[in-house]
Formats: sequence, C-alpha cells, structure tokens
Amino acid sequence: MRVKPFFYFFIFFSIFILSSAQAEISPIILKIEHWSTKNGVPVYFVAKNEMPIIDIGVLFHAGSAKDNNSPGIALFTAQMLDQGTQNLNADQIANRFEAVGAHYSASTNQDMTALNLRSLSASPFFNPALNNFSALLNEATFPDLAINRIKKQMLIALQQEAQTPSAIAAKTFYKNLYGLHPYASPVLGDKISIEQLSQKKLLNFYNDNYVAQNAMIAIVGNTTKAKAITIAEQLSAMLAKGKTTLFSNPPISPHLKNHIIKVPYPSKQTTIFLGQIGIAVNDPDYFPLLVGNQILGGGILTSKLFNEVRNKRGLCYGINSGFKPMQVAGPFFIVLQTRRDQAAKALSLTQQTLKNFLAKGPTSQEVLGAKKALIGSFPTSIASNEDILAATEKIGFYQLPLNYLDSYQQKINSVSLEQIRQAFQRIKLERMIIVMLGQE
Repeated sequence: MRVKPFFYFFIFFSIFILSSAQAEISPIILKIEHWSTKNGVPVYFVAKNEMPIIDIGVLFHAGSAKDNNSPGIALFTAQMLDQGTQNLNADQIANRFEAVGAHYSASTNQDMTALNLRSLSASPFFNPALNNFSALLNEATFPDLAINRIKKQMLIALQQEAQTPSAIAAKTFYKNLYGLHPYASPVLGDKISIEQLSQKKLLNFYNDNYVAQNAMIAIVGNTTKAKAITIAEQLSAMLAKGKTTLFSNPPISPHLKNHIIKVPYPSKQTTIFLGQIGIAVNDPDYFPLLVGNQILGGGILTSKLFNEVRNKRGLCYGINSGFKPMQVAGPFFIVLQTRRDQAAKALSLTQQTLKNFLAKGPTSQEVLGAKKALIGSFPTSIASNEDILAATEKIGFYQLPLNYLDSYQQKINSVSLEQIRQAFQRIKLERMIIVMLGQE
C-alpha cells in the first residue's frame, strides 16, 4: 500500500515582472466555472485543451478528523474503495484502469479524502476509465479478504512510522497540541484500532461520510462544460444525500507556560518540534503570515532560523517553520534536527530567534525578498493539469473565491511590513508545545 501524503496546500500560477522596489503583477486568468449537480454536489471545472488529458477529483469531508474512536478508519476506508465492487475484484479494477492507461489514487489528511482519476480524454479511453471510477466510488463492497490484506499493509506502515523519528515527533506534537480535538487523531491510526476494524465499521464510515452533502468535484482538462456536467452527474447521482458534519475550532492550548514533552528514542540525533495552534485556511492574517514565515523559516536556506541556527553556529542539520492552514485552525510549527549534545543549545537559540522576530519584525528588504521568492515560485508550481486540479480542489473544498488564483499574487504583493508584525503577535512564546525526541 502506498500511503500518499496529503499535506500539500495551495498551488498558484503567475507571470511576473520584478522591479527593485516592487513586483509588478501580470496575472494569468484561470477560468474556473462552478455549478452544483442535481444531487447538490458542488462542481468546479477548468477547461485545458493543450493536452488530451482529463483529471478528476472527488473530495469528501472524510479525513482523519472523522475517525472518532477508530483512529485510521478514514485512511483505511479510502484504501479499500478499489479493492472490490459489486461486480469486480481488486485485480479486475486495476486491470481496467491499466488497459486504458488511466491512473487512480486515493489520499487522506485531517480534513479530507480525495479520490483522483487521470485519463486520456478520447472516448475509447476515457469512458471505460470513468465507468470504473464511478463503480468503485458508488459500489464498493469492502470484501473481508481485502480488509485482511490492507490491515497487514497498514500495520507494516505503522511499524515503519515507529522507526522514523520525525514521524514519531510529529505524531506526539499533534496529540499534545490538539488534545481531545479531532485533529489529534493520527491519519495512519494505531495498531489496536487497525486490528479492530471490521467490514461493518468500514461500511458505516463509508455510508456516513461518502455522501453528497460532504462531497465536491473538480474537473480539469480537455473537455467541454457540457461533458463536464455529464461526468459530474454520473459520479454523484448514486450518492446518498446525507448530511454535512463539520467540527469547531480547537481550543487554545491550556498550558500557561511552555510545555516540554521528552520522548526517549535510541538515536545520536534529537528531533525537535515546537509550535502552537495557528490559523485556518480562510484566516484574514493568512497572507501576512505567509510572507512573514518565508522570512522566519519558510525560505529554508535564506531564512532567519536557518541563518542563525545552522549557518552561523552549525547547531542543526536543517530547520524550517511553517503554518498548516486547515478547515479550522491548523498548527504553527518549527522543526529541526540536531546532535544530542547540542539539543538544548539549539532549542534555546531557536526560541531566541523567534523572540527577536516577534519583537522587531522583518526589514523592508527582507519583505521584498520574500515577496519576490513567493511570486517567483508560481510558474513552476502549476505547470500541469494535475497541479491545476490540486489548486481547484482546494478552492472548492475550502469554498475560496473563484478568482483566488488570479488575486493571489496581488495579495502577496500588497502585504506590508506592519501587517506582518501585527499578524505574528498572535504567536505566544509562553504557550509553546515542545517535543524533543532522542536520548537524554
């Protein structure tokens, strides 16, 4: 089983001209058309006729935040959809995609499960691929033999996770940061929960969450709007109406002072995660925080954290910071790895660098450089239909404006130094969750 990470965010396209003082924006207009199916499923469509390809995404509010008392059930359910339908077994499903050169994948994160199909657009190839995709979406049977096979694969993945320091530290970080909030549930689950999953539990999760009220569809590629309407109707017509089940913002960490969690691990390195509750996708501070974080730790080789902790003093192998905006507030985090005997010093310097940034903010030159870097990365980040699909899926799933891509560059460019300073005041140094994984 290939567990595909789904921690990617918004990808955008632009053509830009940079002056010494400001980036002059020449936006590329990506026309996104939007409607709803007869069953009430929102559809987002982008016509791209340069290549004979159609990419389709069907997304559900069925991420690990819906696991409840069965950690891992959201991912397990997604991995089971192509393991058997009313008329086909797993091998037959795979062979039918392969016969027409189509590719199917399923991904899960905290917020969502995404089912994606890529196919040639010519009818002899596309129609069989779409029928196969529609069948596994609407007619999955969750056969016991496949359940046992996927269980073994997920248990192996859990064993691999347990041998990966960064994965252990991240899991511990989320658990302590989110407590009883649904975001604390690990996407991959845990051994006890996976072993207890049954066909009945999986079918219940599927029936509750794979419904029209929880769904959206994105279509990108070489087809017409009329054909896209037909595609969306075929995919959604058999979905039960269901109901939307969302969740509230996580509470701010109750810890009044820094909370340090030490996790023993037999390694000469120490992995450190520190952070706190950050922002949701639609937070008004998103763009100031995006530009500011590029300066703090998002720029990797050019950031303040990298310069102070790695470049000047050689206290870590690598360090970066970031926000992970989600449906409700995702985390702000800083991650680094260092030698065991330098861990305390590296952590202290990281905290001091963050403290200085919060107190002084960036310089005008740093802000200009961050804007240039963010704007300059756009052309290569959305060079394919799949990239456009990913961006369209995010716009649809998080209900962002249809012109979000077109205005994105200008919103970055309009961020001021003072906005960055003000936005970062929401980061509270005294309320950090700190995970240190390694030997004492």
